[in-house]
Amino acid sequence: MLKIGTLQLENPFLQAALSGYTDYPMRILAKRFGCALTLTGVMLDRISLHPKAIKQSKFHCRDNEHPVAAQIFGDDPKVIAQSAVAFRKLGYDMIDLNFACPVPKVLRRERGGWMMRKPYIIREAFERTRDAVDCPVTMKLRRAYDDTDAGKEDFWTIIDNASTDGVDAIGIHGRTVEQKYKGKADWSVVTEVKKKYPHLTIFGSGDLMDAPTVMQRLQESGIDGVLLARGAVGNPWLFRECIALWQGRLPEPPSLAEQAEILLEHFEMIQKIRPGKRGVSFFRKFMVGYIRRLPQRKKALLPFMTVKDPAEFRELVGIWFGTKSRA
Repeated sequence: MLKIGTLQLENPFLQAALSGYTDYPMRILAKRFGCALTLTGVMLDRISLHPKAIKQSKFHCRDNEHPVAAQIFGDDPKVIAQSAVAFRKLGYDMIDLNFACPVPKVLRRERGGWMMRKPYIIREAFERTRDAVDCPVTMKLRRAYDDTDAGKEDFWTIIDNASTDGVDAIGIHGRTVEQKYKGKADWSVVTEVKKKYPHLTIFGSGDLMDAPTVMQRLQESGIDGVLLARGAVGNPWLFRECIALWQGRLPEPPSLAEQAEILLEHFEMIQKIRPGKRGVSFFRKFMVGYIRRLPQRKKALLPFMTVKDPAEFRELVGIWFGTKSRA
């Protein structure tokens, strides 16, 4: 069993927080295929302090998805801690503090990854949150704000403080904040953290698109687990395949029929939240992942990216995933 504070996880494969993706439908499908713990998309701390806003279903977890963590970000340690209390009351099993988000509008407001330039603020935010809630508190970082000596020094200060202060786990993405999503993730820093702080529970992320790569990173780095992000979008089978390799078995790829069944289930869940054309448009970003396994994925991409009507979308699924003939 892998432990994060009081939580016991059955395997080391977690669903990373992805804004605009990891709402309930994606989380529950990841769980079905073996994901040990899922995280919400990053949520602004102040939202939880507005009674009307927090009543929205998108901020709530459901009874059938535990364990699930709320990932929050902000710029004021006091407000971050207050937000953690609010999300804990909503039933979340863990609080994850995001100090990694590289989105420009987040950085301009001095939140997310910008905080990596202020180790003392991160320390205060963690300490206040740790003292305010009765559940594990973790944090998400990048390997530095940038590749300057000052950026690297700040990173190691954050890690050392977190170790001293009793963080329950740290997730580290192998890119700098400045890199955003460009270039390749550098896993050497993730590996170095685990070697220097073997008692810390460390999760790595970055460029984990398939099960063999995931297992290679786990074995080479010696870390405790991984956070699966883009590789799991439209691909909940990634968790099943990772678990198979982890257990010494060869993973079985999903049949076309299974792919059609799961993506339609995902689509229908989205339709309940965003009915009609709005839901079709929203689901396109998931279809990029779902069609990745198709033999003719390049031909399938255009019709799925241009369809607007839900009935026509369902018809396309039948055509491209083999349940209907393609005229």
